[in-house]
Amino acid sequence: MKHFAIAGLCLAMASSAALAQVNAGEQKSDPNLPFTVTQITTLKLPWRIAFLPDGRMLITEKVGGLELVTQQGAQTPVANVPAVLWRGQGGMLGVYLSPHYAEDHNIYLTYSEPGEPGGSSLALARAELKIGNGTASLENLKVIWRDGERGEGGQFGAAVAFSPDGKYLYLSSGDRQRMTPAQDPNQPLGKILRLTLDGKPAPGNPMAGKVGAATVPVIDPPEDTEKAKTQPVIRTYSFPGPNLTPSETWASGFRTPYGLAFAPDGRLWELEHGPRGGDELNLIKPGKNYGWPLVSYGHNYNGVPIPSPETRPDLTEPVIYWVPVIAPGNLMFYKGSMFRQWDGSAIASGLASKALIRIVFDGKGGARTAERWDVGHRVRDIEVAPDGALWMIEDANPGGLFRITPLGMAVSAPMAAASAQPATPAAAAPSGSDSDHAKSIIANNNCLLCHRVGKEGGDIGPSLNGVGTRRTEEQIRAAILTPPAKTSTGTANPMPPMKGKLSDEDLNALVNYLRSLPAQP
Repeated sequence: MKHFAIAGLCLAMASSAALAQVNAGEQKSDPNLPFTVTQITTLKLPWRIAFLPDGRMLITEKVGGLELVTQQGAQTPVANVPAVLWRGQGGMLGVYLSPHYAEDHNIYLTYSEPGEPGGSSLALARAELKIGNGTASLENLKVIWRDGERGEGGQFGAAVAFSPDGKYLYLSSGDRQRMTPAQDPNQPLGKILRLTLDGKPAPGNPMAGKVGAATVPVIDPPEDTEKAKTQPVIRTYSFPGPNLTPSETWASGFRTPYGLAFAPDGRLWELEHGPRGGDELNLIKPGKNYGWPLVSYGHNYNGVPIPSPETRPDLTEPVIYWVPVIAPGNLMFYKGSMFRQWDGSAIASGLASKALIRIVFDGKGGARTAERWDVGHRVRDIEVAPDGALWMIEDANPGGLFRITPLGMAVSAPMAAASAQPATPAAAAPSGSDSDHAKSIIANNNCLLCHRVGKEGGDIGPSLNGVGTRRTEEQIRAAILTPPAKTSTGTANPMPPMKGKLSDEDLNALVNYLRSLPAQP
């Protein structure tokens, strides 16, 4: 039930005085790919790639694993990974090499950490990577930063970028679909944090040395930005020590910051999901407020409008925004020998758009999109290998790992090694009740990335809560197997048909479960 939104690109033109935001959301993909895409192997909901100096990769799997993968596709599970809560948009998320990996062999992981009184929170851990003969493990793993609030909601952010001098770590923390905490200086949600490599507040931050409130309210994800203003508090979280959030914060007002990267000139850029429209590329500056949920170029999923950024000159506007969305997976800057003409450019990966987008920069804080290519896969991450090839992973279960090389270059498509671990089929039926069966289908097919089910999900498509009161059994079945060509807003429906992809048992379990969902979870 992969529900994709049509996406586009926009241009941002810069002058020496000011930046002008221009939406180019209808920009078409270039039909002529300047590269060859070769599938190497598959993984289970792969999330992020980190290249080792020898060309092997560490790849996180959202379901909870970390794999050491060769360029021929052989996979070795990495032992001693931390426990994660794989639910909705949570799970094992980012993996990043220490800027001093050659000396310390440390890696950093971001993930949704389970804990009392329920739900999960973003955690940042550091560990030493040990690689043996056919083995790999994490040693001395330590959580160096965590959001202790726990609770419900997705949109963890979980991206890491290291300062060019290798001294500091920037961590993106999403709003967890709770919206208002992004404007609360006492909560880390909706912020970009600047930390030491040990996870402490970095010196020189805008509010260095300041502490926040000892307690903060915790809410469930509201339906829209207006209802968020009066969303009931479900409990109060007490910090176990001084609340260091103000002294950790570099910038605020973010929604789903999945992309975070330094340009060659040292500027920090962030790429995030908007709601229904309004994905953003932001130039990050210390102490600035980027507006969410006060303003957006998009709307709430239920149609409730959000004020335009143009109404709030006190807030920082994006350099580029996208309406319709591209649903970004990550952002990286290219430097390598295979695509020398792209050196210094950024590449953004697209989920709903199934695209790669190249972005160029003017060196003065301005940026514009150069090309966009439809690659036919929901791209969660794209990274550059030591030899200059690009590698991307597909947001699916199983999700492909692909190597990208210049068009015309001789490419030998290596087969996955026999020892590589097979990925779980997209609609594998687990044992247990029909409800568990349906939940497994929903999770394995990434439905919660688009639809709200209970208190989870809700990024792109309409809520499925109470769908049984709005649609007949036959209508639900038809929408899954052969979705309509147009959405309710009149735009083309990117949801692919599932006819022939689900067994009768799977389909019946899914339809019965959806019909049972209450309108109010």
